Amino acid sequence: MGNAKKKDEKLEILLSTKDQTNLEFLTPIFSKISTINFTVLVINQTQKGQELTSNLNHVKIINTYTKGLSVSRNLALKHATGDICLLADDDIKYVDGFSDIILNAFKNNPNFDVLTFMMSDFKGNLSKVYNIPKQHNYKTLVKANSVTIAFKRQQILDTKVTFDINFGLGSTFEIAEEFIWLRSLYKSKLLIGFVPKLIVQHPFESTGRFGGKDKIVRARAALFYKYSKQFAHLKLMRYLYLMLKTQQIQLKDVLKKYRIGSAAIQQYKTMLNSKH
Repeated sequence: MGNAKKKDEKLEILLSTKDQTNLEFLTPIFSKISTINFTVLVINQTQKGQELTSNLNHVKIINTYTKGLSVSRNLALKHATGDICLLADDDIKYVDGFSDIILNAFKNNPNFDVLTFMMSDFKGNLSKVYNIPKQHNYKTLVKANSVTIAFKRQQILDTKVTFDINFGLGSTFEIAEEFIWLRSLYKSKLLIGFVPKLIVQHPFESTGRFGGKDKIVRARAALFYKYSKQFAHLKLMRYLYLMLKTQQIQLKDVLKKYRIGSAAIQQYKTMLNSKH
């Protein structure tokens, strides 16, 4: 009786996209895949009359008339059914065998609730230096790209942690939604691990290379306030110093960038106060 075989866990890809009217966008994403042993849940943010439909058994569509990546991710969490889920965007390409890599990683690391993997560009160059321990701490979470994050669905639902809709593409502050989400899961005592295996390719555009952009400065500043409150302006100054040191901004731009960051801190503060 005690030797009953545990059922094989199912992998579900939670893919956020917008304004799609046919399934052709999926072709390049799965062009390297030889075996389909997963399902795909597509959250398509669209307009009425432009809905997407699927005639594929392994692809389910949810059309929504909402905006923002974090809103899309939250809808995916709500409607997902897989045992193991993987976050996805529409501009990626999976390596062959990625699903087995993920499922085996959870099988071999049963104590972990969330696992992050490695990503490269389309030429095979790793997107960053992955000097990450087997178990993430809150400082290493910043190295995780959203499309490398897989997780046990039920454990995530049990925490009631969702994506912060103030952050992410299409939101007020356009980056850091995955870091905030992972940090909240970490705070909820979930075990988050790193597996040094490549599962996905993505166009090489890192916020680390474009850290001086106004939208990045705005989001960073809001993030500093979210976690450091009264020290947010000091953190902003340190960040701008690092951007200057790495030549991502010029000396003549520092004051302008500081004002942009300060305005973002005030805006985020106002947004939080309006909720109380």
